[in-house]
Amino acid sequence: MLGKGLRIKMKNKKVSLAAGLGRKENIRKCLGLIIDDIREIETKQHILIKPNLTATIGHAGANTALEALEAVLEFLYSNFPSMGSKEVVVADGSGSAFYEKTSTEAVLKDMGYFELVKKYKNLKIEWLENYPAAEYFPVEIRSIAGPEKVLVANRIKDFDYKISINLPKVHNYAIATFGIKNMLGFIRQEDKSLIHGLRTPSAPGAKSIFTYIPTSAIAWGRRHVPWLVNMVMKGSGTYLKAMKVIHHNVAQTAKHIWPDLVVIDAMYGMDGCGPVDGYLVELNAAAASADALKADGVAARLIGIEPEEVGYLTYLYKEGLGDYSLEGLVGDDPKKIAKRFHRHPTYHIQCHWKD
Repeated sequence: MLGKGLRIKMKNKKVSLAAGLGRKENIRKCLGLIIDDIREIETKQHILIKPNLTATIGHAGANTALEALEAVLEFLYSNFPSMGSKEVVVADGSGSAFYEKTSTEAVLKDMGYFELVKKYKNLKIEWLENYPAAEYFPVEIRSIAGPEKVLVANRIKDFDYKISINLPKVHNYAIATFGIKNMLGFIRQEDKSLIHGLRTPSAPGAKSIFTYIPTSAIAWGRRHVPWLVNMVMKGSGTYLKAMKVIHHNVAQTAKHIWPDLVVIDAMYGMDGCGPVDGYLVELNAAAASADALKADGVAARLIGIEPEEVGYLTYLYKEGLGDYSLEGLVGDDPKKIAKRFHRHPTYHIQCHWKD
């Protein structure tokens, strides 16, 4: 859990932005621009690299590209020789894999990640489904009916330096997703939907629209017929309440799994029906910061979203867990790169988090 120490640590951290060089060179350059903020990794022994594997086979563009992961590893191993003697783990748990009855391992294979262990002998690939069922810790969150808990893999506590790599994406429930929200992949697979606040296992007698419409049907609808979700849910007080709950839950959970470094691979971003079914829009950029909020703030601006539009970023900023302003920006000007992405079709309902 984060505290005052992190608030002090985040002061004066830079955020870098590089563009126009191609995926690998953008990432290398933006990491080089903040290398002094990364040197802390030299004193750490257990390194987690957390990609985003939201999508299953056939939607690879929604996931962290192998080339982006390679660029981060190449930079770290070439600039910090001690990397070869550390525990270095690439790990995730794909929510879509769980709900589509496949596995994170299958997604890892489809993305080509296992090829990396041939080059980096101390690199391990892990997936959430392989962690023992008993080795999870509870995090208190909210649902539309009251308090709930999600279980987070204890494995996250083994790492003393955590890196989140994601592309900027419009989101079908939380407005947008970048580096911070990506860390929620360590939530137990069957608990991931609890973050949305729709399921109420602690209050099974609670009556709402979700008593009659399964949350799985709503999730499917947000992806495939968002216009219908807008029509049905715009008058639902419980659904609008859930719009507030998810941002609280993301912020609350993120404090327990906070990344030490966020790398945004913005070679492409996803607009429209993200985080899986949208269109990829080329930005040819990358951003990075040891202040996760700074990295996410730049990523938001690259897709035409102000950080204040995103509830969980706003909550974390107000709690002093970082700074999503452009203070400390080095490299390129986001205004010269940014494009206004199409919001998710349910965006106007999502904005009720502010109510």
